Amino acid sequence: MLAPTVLWAQRTDEIFITIDLMDIENPTVNLTSDKLYFQGRSLGKDYEVELKFYSKIDPEASKQSITPRNAFFVLIKEEKGKEYWPRLLEDKGKVHYLKTDFGRWKDEDDDDDVPNPMEGLDFSQVRKK
Repeated sequence: MLAPTVLWAQRTDEIFITIDLMDIENPTVNLTSDKLYFQGRSLGKDYEVELKFYSKIDPEASKQSITPRNAFFVLIKEEKGKEYWPRLLEDKGKVHYLKTDFGRWKDEDDDDDVPNPMEGLDFSQVRKK
């Protein structure tokens, strides 16, 4: 199985994860407080990834949306209002398929007048865990 490209960004209360695959077939998603498992087929190839998080998230409050363009997740941090996580994953080290989503990234010390990356997204088709 191949590892898909995974983009991520964060806020004090949320983590945004995009699995960058088109036309995902037969997706399997398992979201727990400490990891996200994804498996699916895209354009004739099988993909799989397991992300063990740096810290805990609230899987019940988190959302996911699988569209023809990608799989998108809004993960709610268990500890709200705390500092940013120093990294997404529990383990230190570079992971070749994990990249920063600069389109959604906002530094801790940025002003609050930065546009909300969730604005305008349609979550009417969102499936909860």
